[in-house]
Amino acid sequence: MKLLVTGGAGYVGSVCARVLIEHGHDVTIIDNLSTGNVDALPDHAAFIQGDVSEVAPRVLGSDSFDGVLHFAAQSLVGESVESPEKSWSGNVVESLALLEAVRKSGTPRLVFSSTAATYGEPESVPILESSPTRPTNPYGATKLAIDHAITSYAAAHGLAAMSLR
Repeated sequence: MKLLVTGGAGYVGSVCARVLIEHGHDVTIIDNLSTGNVDALPDHAAFIQGDVSEVAPRVLGSDSFDGVLHFAAQSLVGESVESPEKSWSGNVVESLALLEAVRKSGTPRLVFSSTAATYGEPESVPILESSPTRPTNPYGATKLAIDHAITSYAAAHGLAAMSLR
């Protein structure tokens, strides 16, 4: 499969990209390197440095991809409380631009790296998918907003999508 991995220079994104390549997939990575590290990029992956909202529409529009794995995020909880605008812009605005690029390009699949922070303080552990979502910080709130946006896009446009928490 030909796959686009956003945030592929970060810890989770780079490990995922490496495993995908080991299993024979063709991987292109987009990362602005704001928290990722160029040394984490796996060999044999195409790499494009830049913000998802600027790069993804061009990349997805110029070639046919089988799916997108979206790991790019502003993921520091403390920073999200001190500077919520950074989380809302970096997580919601960037992800909405990616969703629109996925829709316009006809890319059929999306995997989103969400977070258990969407649940806030859980009523029970382990946390069930059906547990109520009550994020207690902007980071969790932004990830939940994108979960909802993905659900809407999937229903309206036939996108096969999954959020991993």
